Amino acid sequence: MEFEEIRWQILPNPRRPAERTIGLVALHRPEQLNALTPTMRLELDALFGELRHHGGVRVVVITGAGRAFSTGGDLKSEAQVLLDAGKGLGLEGPYRKMAAYWLNDVRHILLQRMVRRLEDLPQVTIAAVNGWAVGAGLELCAACDIRVAAEHAMFAEVAVSAGFETEAGGARNLTKLLGKGRALDLLLTGRHVTAQEAERLGLVDRLLPTEGFLDAVLDYAGEIAAKPYLSLRHAKDLVRYYWLQDRSDEG
Repeated sequence: MEFEEIRWQILPNPRRPAERTIGLVALHRPEQLNALTPTMRLELDALFGELRHHGGVRVVVITGAGRAFSTGGDLKSEAQVLLDAGKGLGLEGPYRKMAAYWLNDVRHILLQRMVRRLEDLPQVTIAAVNGWAVGAGLELCAACDIRVAAEHAMFAEVAVSAGFETEAGGARNLTKLLGKGRALDLLLTGRHVTAQEAERLGLVDRLLPTEGFLDAVLDYAGEIAAKPYLSLRHAKDLVRYYWLQDRSDEG
């Protein structure tokens, strides 16, 4: 697949330059603060589906282009099929309306499948949070194995405040990371959380300086990727087994 709204590279390990073992995914809609469109969801879903078969990549780093990691769903582009009332589908009357609503459902189904594929990757996944991580962007971070944030990063879960609910594993993952009370505090208030508070709460695992942030993340990824291959893979498998035991289609 040719990617339009993400960038994908396989990079040398900074600690072992002869080994190209680090994958870098960049959400690439910088002017829109990397808001998740249906196209971006589709591209991430396809990439994560392919990556599970790529044994050479040991660590996958996910970040955002420009000033943000991701500010969540791009509501206008997501709902465009409803705004257009299903025009261009080759249907008329109630069937066109039914098809429009069905296609609107597909974007939710695709988001959830994409996040499940991310959680199921055999590689170690690191969210490199370089700015705002909001809504579905925050849930994407929470679905990664490790979260590393720049000192200026900010977080918020705004679904409830906007009249929605979390739909990409946030209710499960945030509760596991933070505990029930703290997760509900973020979910129900939609308040903004600094990187420093996020680290204290357990949402962020490491803070790094803003200057040279991505290089520092890639060096950290290189430290992990340099470990013995089978030990690394089985360690993640065991942790993932316990972490995902309560994941269900209903959830």
